[in-house]
Amino acid sequence: MFLKVGDLGQPIESALNKVLNYIISKDKVNRKQDVNNDKFAFLDSFDYDTTSQYHTMQLLFKSAKHSYRAPLLDKNTAEARENPKTMSEGEQMKTHLLIKIKDGDAILFLETGNSMLTCLNIINYLNQALLLYNSQFDEDEENRIEGKFSFDMIARDDFQEVLQGMDRVLCAEVFVDKSVLGSEVLNFSNSSEQVKENVLLTIKAERKKSIKDTLYDIVNKFNGAHSQIRRIRVRGKNMNGNASVIDTDFIVKKEFIEVQQDSDTGEYNSANVFSQLLALSNEY
Repeated sequence: MFLKVGDLGQPIESALNKVLNYIISKDKVNRKQDVNNDKFAFLDSFDYDTTSQYHTMQLLFKSAKHSYRAPLLDKNTAEARENPKTMSEGEQMKTHLLIKIKDGDAILFLETGNSMLTCLNIINYLNQALLLYNSQFDEDEENRIEGKFSFDMIARDDFQEVLQGMDRVLCAEVFVDKSVLGSEVLNFSNSSEQVKENVLLTIKAERKKSIKDTLYDIVNKFNGAHSQIRRIRVRGKNMNGNASVIDTDFIVKKEFIEVQQDSDTGEYNSANVFSQLLALSNEY
């Protein structure tokens, strides 16, 4: 995450802390922003820890979709009943974000999933709050924060290096140019004009096995001249046993963490999510 004036980066930790404290000082109604026509969000809590070697910020956002109240169906009986919520209400959805400050950089660890806020949603939220924060001051006051927040994905330059760091490779999806259909291997005689540009080949490991060594050969062909391989996506386990996904299109590391759920609401336990994100951040 960056704070930039034009293309120039600015120190981010103090500025971000000021904006987040400004947001959390308001009541929830005034923290609320519309994400789109039928969804709103607000920052519910903010914790700033400066006691460890690397400072961390824990942000909990809540959001909800509204303007929809169809009858509720019971999965056991298939019976419907009237939905008690109003058109301005929606089911609460939490999104957890950990920000690690390291060597002046702000590294984001964001929980992602269906209906959760995206990184773009959160950056837009913070930039809107930044405008409101700055509106308190005159143009020349030193408390104003110049610039705006932005973000970029942390990409890895060497796919093979990331692959080597995986403990087991369970599945690989190899996207190959459709010309392979007419090769000697497949001898596909029908016209391929109606076929998408790339053909997907899925390679899976036998139970409790790994296809990591096989992937090294495929990656070498991917990097070779005149390669017909267009993209490789790999799913497996890292050294900690967590599920991991890497992709040559944009080599960014995704990890899956196991967290506790509330048996009554199905919501994830926030303290448990943040503890898992903190453990994950120690790898970076």
